[in-house]
Amino acid sequence: MLDLLEIPAEVVDPVPGVPLPEAPPALSVEEISYSYREGAEPALSDVSFTVEAGSTVALVGATGSGKTTTAKLLARLADPAHGRILVGGIDLRDIAPDSLRERLGMVPQDGLLFDTSVAENVALGRPGATAAEVRAAFTDLGLDTWLDDLPRGGDTQVGERGENLSMGERQLVALARAYLAAPMCLILDEATSSVDPATDVRLTRAMRRLAAGRTTITIAHRLATAEQADEILVLDRGRLVERGSHAHLVAADGVYARLHASWLDVTATGAAAVG
Repeated sequence: MLDLLEIPAEVVDPVPGVPLPEAPPALSVEEISYSYREGAEPALSDVSFTVEAGSTVALVGATGSGKTTTAKLLARLADPAHGRILVGGIDLRDIAPDSLRERLGMVPQDGLLFDTSVAENVALGRPGATAAEVRAAFTDLGLDTWLDDLPRGGDTQVGERGENLSMGERQLVALARAYLAAPMCLILDEATSSVDPATDVRLTRAMRRLAAGRTTITIAHRLATAEQADEILVLDRGRLVERGSHAHLVAADGVYARLHASWLDVTATGAAAVG
């Protein structure tokens, strides 16, 4: 335990740090690189891109392409080995921790839930939130019908780490929590498995409503989500290889076009199996 405690922290918070403005910020990623272990192959290499304030960008790529690593760096769960990330023109490493957590929210693929009720898990997004405000978060995201269909509504117990809910349902709760927190910048990691069709529709609708008016980066595992983004960034083996609209990238017949064709094949096979 003492050896563990003596390991230097990888992310050091600034004191006191610079607060972020309240408006949705622009993001600028400048030549970032990152490796999980010294001497290992980089998970990201010289990645650069910008995200306009209030726009929605989709990150796509095969497994291991660097999507999740990019999200971790954007949320400052780690710092890049090289390069920098600017949020509203401010280096991520200089932003006050409290301001960063208030203004920038991350919804992971399988959000952590505590062994309490659905409503209490959502209320963690804004300490002191009333029951009416929690209910309004579900209503605004179009999830009130789903909430009412639970055995005890908002008082339904989710179990340890949310074991009483499916993966998709756990993300619905995480989306409502993020909505209640009201960040101006969002990082969304789309759920990929164990999502039934009804929950899939609810997730898609809730993510769209949550992103409205905010700067949003979505890790899109289903390319139907990417199609709705203002811009698509394509990662391949830790490098940004393509960017543009869905139509432009399909016409370019590159990495994204191959991913899209593969996704269409899988979708068609799944539909045939259901039929």
